[in-house]
Amino acid sequence: MLLCAILALPTLAQGRKNVRINEVMVQQDSTGGNGWVEFYNSSYSSTAVEQMFITTLSREDIQNVFDKNKGNKKKPKQILVELCEAQPNDIYEIPRGDERNTKIAPRTHFVMEADGDPKSGTFHMPFTFTLGKDNYIALYDVNGDLVDDVTIPASLKPGETYAIKAEGSLPSILDDGKTEWIVKDGNTIETAITKGNYNIREVNENIEAFHDKDPHGYWIALLAMSVVFSALALLYICFKLFGKFASRNLAENKQTEQAAAPATAQAASVPAGGDLDGEKMAAICFALYQHMNAHDQESGVLTLTPRDGSAWAGKTNLMRELPVIKK
Repeated sequence: MLLCAILALPTLAQGRKNVRINEVMVQQDSTGGNGWVEFYNSSYSSTAVEQMFITTLSREDIQNVFDKNKGNKKKPKQILVELCEAQPNDIYEIPRGDERNTKIAPRTHFVMEADGDPKSGTFHMPFTFTLGKDNYIALYDVNGDLVDDVTIPASLKPGETYAIKAEGSLPSILDDGKTEWIVKDGNTIETAITKGNYNIREVNENIEAFHDKDPHGYWIALLAMSVVFSALALLYICFKLFGKFASRNLAENKQTEQAAAPATAQAASVPAGGDLDGEKMAAICFALYQHMNAHDQESGVLTLTPRDGSAWAGKTNLMRELPVIKK
């Protein structure tokens, strides 16, 4: 069990905390058009993003709200929900009830429209971006943890996007300083903009990184054998301890039986009342048994069933037979 728990620890890192802001568009073209934000599920398992919070409020603003509510023992989710109600144009909670769409498959994207119209559907946010100024966007988990954020520079032009560079930069860790952002204008294949369906990585970055560190596979072989032999050693220890525990219980039970046997035999040899010997006692017990079990238990109901052709029903037997007088 301990080994399973240790091996399961890496899987705890997967999930909602691995959702990343992947690309942002402020304005679609020079004539207008709403912006959008593309998110990326960088984990290797499906992730439900319902009840996560998207906001344009800065880290300092959110932290100030949390600090003001420290004394009232409110949960972070309740604080964020109340903030949604107080400032509906600045923070948005991805609603429940749309599990089919809000459950994001592993290593895939989903897009949130920054059109200021949340009534249009689950993936429509209540705020818009402003061209020509820095735009901030952040994603919070239901427990109040900041999952990811990014500031889109004011220099971004209409029709351009601010995106994570595709070559091996995902998954990233928040504030690790290693994520590289670039501007995409859609003029080349490398800077193509295909909303919600691009930056698909044919190469697994983790596998490639492991290959660079262990090109011959020695470490992975050593790790695999260590896991197998550790599991076998753990099973051996468990079975050994279980066997010792069972043997000790069996020995204690035997000692208890042996200690109780002389007392039982002595009690059986002593006649009840102190006057009767064993044979008389056995005779009395047998007589009581015979008396108590003399008859089977019966209902006490008699059932009479008529029979056809009985000799008692013959008419000849009902007539009086006269004596024969001889002359």
